[in-house]
Amino acid sequence: MNTVANTLNAAPQPLLSTPARVVAALAVAGFVAAAWFSAEQASHQAVLTTTAALSRNVIHVRLPTVEIVARREPAAMSAVAASGSFGPRTQRSL
Repeated sequence: MNTVANTLNAAPQPLLSTPARVVAALAVAGFVAAAWFSAEQASHQAVLTTTAALSRNVIHVRLPTVEIVARREPAAMSAVAASGSFGPRTQRSL
């Protein structure tokens, strides 16, 4: 009876020891730091590559002028637009 009472009132024990938890935390922190450093380097390289690509071989293009050959009259407003019903399933006839 005394053994059962001691087992029920005992404080829970951690599944991992303190040194194992510290090592796991340091491993996770190291992994995050390595990923951060890698992303920073990749971003820096992308900026350098883009800057180099945009700064050299600049080509100035002169487009030909556009000639307007006709003007279109504005379309009349449809019956649905005039009624103010813009619902998805309007059954009014046009």
